[in-house]
Amino acid sequence: MKVHDLILPEAIEALIADAVWSPADTPQGFLKNLGEACAKKISPDDDQLILMAPPFHTIQDEVDGGNEWWVSGLTNPTEIDYSQAVIIADFGAGSDSPIILHYQHEQEPVVMYLKWTYHDQDVKHSWVKSHESFEQFACEMGLL
Repeated sequence: MKVHDLILPEAIEALIADAVWSPADTPQGFLKNLGEACAKKISPDDDQLILMAPPFHTIQDEVDGGNEWWVSGLTNPTEIDYSQAVIIADFGAGSDSPIILHYQHEQEPVVMYLKWTYHDQDVKHSWVKSHESFEQFACEMGLL
């Protein structure tokens, strides 16, 4: 399975085929939710971890489709290459914190998420690596 020229890890294909991951074209309200325990393994402030359904897309696809939130500065667009960031999950409706596969320098993609922190009235955003690989992420979440 590919998103543009980015090859997705074989493990995600297997999880989809085994119905462990949200199947293709699942409506938003019916996506698999791994729950609070899994969410807190990555982000202590979140209580849901929602697995996006294929077909997957990049953040750049969101930008190209007119979603201006991604270029508003709130998502810290200078930290990562949006064309190399495939959205695979998030922390639920309203979290505005996607979990991505980030492809760098022809290496295996790492798993990252957009971390929101607050300093007084300033909101700071940064992309944080949560796992060195998709397989590490899937194992920690109990998917593999």
